[in-house]
Amino acid sequence: MHKFYVFLLICCPLLVQGMPWPGYIVSKNGKKLTGHIGVMQHQSRTSTIVFINGFGDTYEIEAERIKGFAFEAEGRLFAFESKDLQHAHRFLRILHKNGPMELFVLTYDSGASWAYTLQTLPSIQRSYWIRLQGEETMVKVSRWGFRRKLRRLLKPKTPALAEKIGQKGYRFDDMPRIAEIYNHLLTPKPKPIEI
Repeated sequence: MHKFYVFLLICCPLLVQGMPWPGYIVSKNGKKLTGHIGVMQHQSRTSTIVFINGFGDTYEIEAERIKGFAFEAEGRLFAFESKDLQHAHRFLRILHKNGPMELFVLTYDSGASWAYTLQTLPSIQRSYWIRLQGEETMVKVSRWGFRRKLRRLLKPKTPALAEKIGQKGYRFDDMPRIAEIYNHLLTPKPKPIEI
């Protein structure tokens, strides 16, 4: 009976926002565990998610214990990776991966709703984290100082794109599109085959 009450306490927020989404977590050794993904919350030094395995067992998992997780909602796959950012482990949503620019987003939502994940809302407080090809560290890009910082990052390899930062279509809310353009410009084009 005690387990039932613990389950209700953990899942109460899930009942308010609807059913958890089907997904999986990726362990530190790269194994996928399938189940359902529930609430994500940010505490002072870590982020946590609620994971419900195929047997119905509920776990609250800290970001430092897994590589990441993914879930499917509204016909789209949402993937998150665990990162150590400024001495706090966080789950960052992957926007662009394995290209000249890797782009992640961290939202400062309380975790009570996945609405910020499923929509692009300019009013949500967030920061982008960028890793350029060949760099070890990630760089935080927030709304404050966005133009100056991003121009400095992009200028060595794409000066024309760097000059456009701050103009309409190249502002903070357009960061996913900017990363897509950067990756397109720096991805080598295949050479035509001569016969």
